[in-house]
Amino acid sequence: MTTQELARTSGRSAAALPRRLPRSLSFWLVGGILCVFLMASTAPSPMYSIYQQRWGFTTTVLTEVFAVYAVAILVSLIMFGSLSDHVGRRPVLLVSLAVEIVSVVVLATAPAVGWLYLGRILQGLATGAATSAVSGALLDFQPPGTSRGPLINGVSASLGMALGSLMAGTLVQYAPGPTTLSYVVILVGLAAAVPAVLAMPEQVAGSGRTWRELLRPQRPTVPAGRGRDFALLATTMLAAWTVGGMYMSLGPSVAKGMVSGAPYLVGGLAVATLAGVGGLTQLLFAGWPGRRAVLVATPLLIASLAGVATSVVASSPVLFFAASLVLGVGWGLMFMGGFRLLTSMATPEHRAGTSAMIYVVAYLSAGVPSVTLGFLTTAFGLTSATVVFAVAAGTFAAVAGISTLARR
Repeated sequence: MTTQELARTSGRSAAALPRRLPRSLSFWLVGGILCVFLMASTAPSPMYSIYQQRWGFTTTVLTEVFAVYAVAILVSLIMFGSLSDHVGRRPVLLVSLAVEIVSVVVLATAPAVGWLYLGRILQGLATGAATSAVSGALLDFQPPGTSRGPLINGVSASLGMALGSLMAGTLVQYAPGPTTLSYVVILVGLAAAVPAVLAMPEQVAGSGRTWRELLRPQRPTVPAGRGRDFALLATTMLAAWTVGGMYMSLGPSVAKGMVSGAPYLVGGLAVATLAGVGGLTQLLFAGWPGRRAVLVATPLLIASLAGVATSVVASSPVLFFAASLVLGVGWGLMFMGGFRLLTSMATPEHRAGTSAMIYVVAYLSAGVPSVTLGFLTTAFGLTSATVVFAVAAGTFAAVAGISTLARR
C-alpha cells in the first residue's frame, strides 16, 4: 500500500471515530440528564388524586406507589450502585435511560393501579443506577480544584423535582390528556439524552472483572476508616429526605385540600415550592461550606415544619405555602451541606459507590416515612398524619444539627 493510500485510510478511520464532547460541556449535560430523571420522578405526584378517583384506592395505596419507587431505587443502588466505577459511566447511563423510557411508557398507558406499581418499580431501578453514575460523572468532569460536582448534583435533583411537579400540575389542570401529556414531554427529554451520553468522553477505565463478577451485588461504599463520620453526617440525608418523601407523596393532597380552585396546579406547586426553592438556595449559597449549611438549615427546618403543622390544623393555604418556602430554604441547605460533606470523603476509585451509599440513606429516609404516613392518614386522617410527620421530621433535623456539631 502506498503512502498516499495509507494517509487516505487513516483519514477515513479518524473521520469514522465518534467525536467526543469537551469535559466542560459533558459536565453540564450530565447535570441536565439528572434533572430529567428527577422530573420523571415527581411528574406523577399531581396525578395521584386522579388515579385515586379513577380506580378507587386508599391513601395507603397512594403512598405505597411512591414507596415502591424508593424501594426499587434502593435495590438498584445495592445491585448496581458502584457498577459505573468498573464498566464506565456511559454504559450504565445508556441502560438506565432505556429502562426509564420503558417505565414512562408504562405509566403513560397504565390501565389499572397495578401498572402504576410496575411503572414506578422500573423507574426506581433506572433512577438508582443513573443517580450513582451521574454523581460519579459529575465528580469526573468537574473543573479541577472545585467542588461543583456535588453542587450541580443537588441543584439538578432539586430543580428536576420542582420542574416535574410544576409541569405536570399545570398540564393536568389545563391541558388535554391529564395523565398522558406530561409523560410525552419527559419522553422527549429522555430521548434527547441518549445521543448526548454517546458523545461524552469516558473517564473510567475497565476494572478487568468478568461480567459474572460485575453482576453480583455492587455494595455501596462507605469510605474506609470513615464509618463514624459517615454515620453522623448521614443524619443530614435523613432530615432532608424525610421532608422530601412526604411532599412528593402526600404534599399535593395536603395542598389541594385547602383550596377550591385549580386543585391539581396547587398540588403540583406544593412539591415545586419545596424543591424549587431548595434548588435556588443551593445556587445562592454555593460558596458555603457544608458544615455551615447544615447548621443554618437545622433551625429553619424545625421552625418551618411547625408552620406546616399549624397551617394544616388551621386549614390556611397562605401559611402552608409561606412555611413551605422557608422549608425549601432549609431543605436545600441541608441537602447541599450533607451531600457535600459526605462526598468529600469519597476516593476517586469509589466515587459512584460512595454516592450510592448516600442515596441509599436518602431514599430509605423518603420511603419509610411516606408509607408510615399513608397508614396514619388512612387510620386517623390527613391532618393528624401531617402533624405527626412535622414533629418527626423536626426531630430528625435536630439530630442532624447535633451530629454535625459532634463530628470533629
